[in-house]
Amino acid sequence: MTKAELVARVHAKKNLPRELTKKTVLQIVDYVFTEMGDYFIGAKVTRGQTVKLTYPGFGTFTKRRRAERTVRNLHDGTPITIPPTYTVTFSPGVELKSLMNRAVKRPKIVAGGK
Repeated sequence: MTKAELVARVHAKKNLPRELTKKTVLQIVDYVFTEMGDYFIGAKVTRGQTVKLTYPGFGTFTKRRRAERTVRNLHDGTPITIPPTYTVTFSPGVELKSLMNRAVKRPKIVAGGK
């Protein structure tokens, strides 16, 4: 889904005020994602505490530190050191998982292979 599609879907919801324009919805979506980004940029990862943003019913975003690692250059085989980096992972919540998997049809298993 693109940003424009997200804005259009939110704007199309019937329970929102009529005077709420697509431009206003776009600003709200931008503010939400800017605040999420600022939170993860500014928050420090420590040993005792993880940096998380949890949205009930949807899931949890977690800031993680990837350690420095050494890999091989595929062209000449020389080792390359990749510096440590930070990333954000996502774990879907129970409700989101169940909604996604509700439509999955499981094949019927018949004894005897028939």
